[in-house]
Amino acid sequence: MRLPGFKSSSSSRSHSAANAENDLGFGNKFTAQQGRLIRSDGSFNVERTGNKGWTPYQELIEMTWPRFFLIMMIAYYLINIFFAILFILCGDDGFSGLHYENGIALFLELFFFSVQTFTTVGYGTISPVGFIANFIATLNAFAGLLAFALATGLLFARFARPKAQILFSKNALIAPYQKGKSFQFRIVNRRSNNIINLNAKVAMSWIEKDEAGNPNRKFAPMELERAGVALFPLNWTIVHPIDLNSPLYQLSCKDLQAMQAEFIILIEGYDETFAHNVHANRSYAAIEIQENARFAPMYFPGQQTTLLKLDDISRILEEE
Repeated sequence: MRLPGFKSSSSSRSHSAANAENDLGFGNKFTAQQGRLIRSDGSFNVERTGNKGWTPYQELIEMTWPRFFLIMMIAYYLINIFFAILFILCGDDGFSGLHYENGIALFLELFFFSVQTFTTVGYGTISPVGFIANFIATLNAFAGLLAFALATGLLFARFARPKAQILFSKNALIAPYQKGKSFQFRIVNRRSNNIINLNAKVAMSWIEKDEAGNPNRKFAPMELERAGVALFPLNWTIVHPIDLNSPLYQLSCKDLQAMQAEFIILIEGYDETFAHNVHANRSYAAIEIQENARFAPMYFPGQQTTLLKLDDISRILEEE
């Protein structure tokens, strides 16, 4: 399908060369039915199999907080269970102050002794006797020092990792714009920190069959009314005017769905809190495009300050 009114960025280059320049690194072979290039949460729709690299530090840094704390808790219990078993193997003469001689009660008593040694609490109720028991207790304390140092480093790295908290509108719109129409979506900073020199890049992707009937993914950059803002105190409605040179010219939402169109969003800015560049990715599938609507206001100037309602990021008004 040839897009009405859309022209290649340079007449001297072939269409395939221009498409390769605009594909953002995805290539033209991603043609899965209803498959997105970027999920709505900003992650790539790619599943890696085979000889993957094992990077536990990176995984611990990037995983969700509930999963992180669950893994830390499991590791904490497993280490102390391991040392409790070693303490049991030392025999009855390995410790003084024990109240139980066998069974689950003895295991729990030595497990809690391991926890006390691991955390350097040391209540003094139980103490090791002999070289073997003292040596294992020494290893237990050493493991505790290493574990707490590692956990502290991971916690700091997770808190200090710069990450943009940019919220996107749930839907993109084909809305009235001047004397024509435009493709629009809206973003806002969820935090109160300063993000400056914010830039946006938008590209349209769709499936098109070649002369042999083989599907290929095509890409086209979308010119924006405003590709960047110096400051980002409020929301920003990013607008692509639909004119003769737009890949959306004369296309309806049904046309976009038939083409399996997807709109890829790349946002990048400088976070003054972290003194580091941050970025956010998002995509809108054709089914997430709404026609004949416009965004409702989400900030309201007052006498002393301006009220910005983050919950209204996706609120729209239907056009009559």
